[in-house]
Amino acid sequence: MIIIPDANSVISALIKKGRALDLFEWNDFNKEIKFVAPENLSLEIRRNISSILKKSALSELEITELLDKIESGIEFIPASKFEKFLPQALKVSPPNDFPYIALALFLKTEGKEPTILSNDKDLLKSLSKVNVKGISLHKLLSELSLL
Repeated sequence: MIIIPDANSVISALIKKGRALDLFEWNDFNKEIKFVAPENLSLEIRRNISSILKKSALSELEITELLDKIESGIEFIPASKFEKFLPQALKVSPPNDFPYIALALFLKTEGKEPTILSNDKDLLKSLSKVNVKGISLHKLLSELSLL
């Protein structure tokens, strides 16, 4: 199973240290999911460290260590690999979510069936326009029997 987590999925794992984090930790042991993401995901999350700190009970060091652990289980794909799909993704995507859709479209041309992990209803709704699968965190956890 190939999953493309959006930034909010990872940020949620850092803030709540709950179910989203359980998913990444579970996969660290089970290796049933191949997480892939646009290379800018890491930068986007790190730009939001101060707001994550305000919403989390964790220290900056704890957040950084947790983020490093999560990122070690994600394969980051350079934008140059999927840039030709950006115009198509921009047409259907909510603001700031187009890299996830473009990456999914690229992976489909490679014969893979990626699923975008997001709780953003607008993003999930837009995926049907480009025949890309999407799933919420709750649904994925349920399918993996982690609830």
